[in-house]
Amino acid sequence: VPVPQYPLYSAAIALFGGSLVPYYLEETANWGLDVNDLRQSVAQARSKGITVRAMVIINPGNPTGQCLSEANLREILNFCFKENLVLLGDEVYQQNVYQDERPFISSRK
Repeated sequence: VPVPQYPLYSAAIALFGGSLVPYYLEETANWGLDVNDLRQSVAQARSKGITVRAMVIINPGNPTGQCLSEANLREILNFCFKENLVLLGDEVYQQNVYQDERPFISSRK
């Protein structure tokens, strides 16, 4: 689950007895994510005996409002494929984009 994130994800994971595996968005990279950091988060969780089954992306981000770039989305999709993770793409705010320089691109495309 991305950090920062909408707190409903962490609350729902705790409610159902799951383990939250956070990954951190980089403000200096326009709130994108570094797949190497993501890989490290998953490896750390697995080393603690946590079975990682899915990854959540929030695009556009909440609360950041960022849209992931096409290159970043491709990296994420490749990562999930290689790690056998289900990708949960929360794209509920796709109509609320206010930056012309980085348009919304759906993860399902």
